[in-house]
Amino acid sequence: MFMRYGIRSITMDDIAREMGVSKKTLYHDFDDKHDLINRVIDYDMLQSRKLMEEFHRMDLGAIEEIFLVNDRIHQNRARYNPTFYYDLKRSYPDTYQRWLDEKRQNMIGLITGNLQKGKREGIYRKEIHEPTIGKLYLARMEMLDSNEFIDGHQFLSTEFMQEIFTYHLHGICNENGLKILYEFKNMSENTKVKEI
Repeated sequence: MFMRYGIRSITMDDIAREMGVSKKTLYHDFDDKHDLINRVIDYDMLQSRKLMEEFHRMDLGAIEEIFLVNDRIHQNRARYNPTFYYDLKRSYPDTYQRWLDEKRQNMIGLITGNLQKGKREGIYRKEIHEPTIGKLYLARMEMLDSNEFIDGHQFLSTEFMQEIFTYHLHGICNENGLKILYEFKNMSENTKVKEI
């Protein structure tokens, strides 16, 4: 409900009704709405950590891995109403900052790890400075969230996000990587990355 409608517009009464329980039952498990929000954010962060572990277990090649990461990020963003982030930042700033810090740390770790992997595989440019590109990747994603020039429909469009992603890969791939990129891109357009 928070993801769909934002936080401020949803009351504890709404949540109890949606869950089919009494408000008393809801307050048995949660002190108040702030406690519930904190636990929702804890759960979101736990899911992100599990996703990172899943990526590591899959032991994919660097390009295949970054395609999958990009696809999952896009799927996740599509689930959230931008009002959720706005409400969280405005009404629960400490919780928002805790959530944002962990998201940033995870994303930079994921991207820098992928860059190191691509270098080891001989498909990313050797001269890339991983921490800088990791921060640039993160800054680009955050800029898209708050950019008034790019409307929400465009931001959520698969084509738009794919173009930005391809732009990123062209900046990091060497000649060998570009060959793999286009082979994988052609394959993924037919089989869809989600099915990997």
